Amino acid sequence: MLHPDGFPRLIPGDAGEPSGFDPKLFDGLIKYEDSNFWFVNRARLIVELTRKYFPAAQRIFEIGCGTGHVLLALRQSFPAATLAGSDLYIRGLTLARNRVGSSVVLVQMDACNIPVIEQFDLIGAFDVIEHIADDQRVLDQIYVALKHNGGVLITVPQHPRLWSQADVDAHHHRRYRRGELEEKLIKAGFKLLYSTSFNVLLAPFMIASRVIRTRRVKQGVKPEPLSELAIPSWLNVAFNMVLRLEVLLTLAGLRWPFGGSRFVVARRP
Repeated sequence: MLHPDGFPRLIPGDAGEPSGFDPKLFDGLIKYEDSNFWFVNRARLIVELTRKYFPAAQRIFEIGCGTGHVLLALRQSFPAATLAGSDLYIRGLTLARNRVGSSVVLVQMDACNIPVIEQFDLIGAFDVIEHIADDQRVLDQIYVALKHNGGVLITVPQHPRLWSQADVDAHHHRRYRRGELEEKLIKAGFKLLYSTSFNVLLAPFMIASRVIRTRRVKQGVKPEPLSELAIPSWLNVAFNMVLRLEVLLTLAGLRWPFGGSRFVVARRP
């Protein structure tokens, strides 16, 4: 079945618009993703971990692709691979189509119901499963959709104690405690290959920003969901240099015990 906007629709035809995310945020996100220090360096680490652990991957699928920022980075880095992306929200898929063109297959899909078996060499979910109540079901579905020896690369927000108004605004169900995602992947049948924290060196700035934001909400100030991204260009340049250094150190072998995010790589035996 096709959605009226032309995307294959892999969810029930009578399903309404989901409620786990505000699709209006996509229009704001796309303004920052190509230059913001966080998005640029997260994509860089995703690409390099893919290159390290799954260099021969030919069929790559991103769940919750949003506006296509990571898909574009993967397309540029793996031009011979067949890429596909899914999202629940048509607005995100529309922006992704504008960004990546026809070189990537885009579908509307619920990550809790992936309707394929043993089709992909690599599946990615980047800051996605924290939006989903039953994250274990998503991991189980990813396992089934992967070929044997296929892999999964997942990023999530980390440390429940860092929960703040920003998580509320983003419609998160959780921040993950250290080791929680790894445990759930093992329960789904995966073998862990790699795990580390991310956004370590800038974590103090993130914490300070979110403490201030939460205090303002308590004072009755209406929060702006993407206000953390609206920083001066000079500060973005400085933060980009710091986070790029962290990416280089991570790729050189450092495993960070604490940070705002978690990167985990696993393989289906």
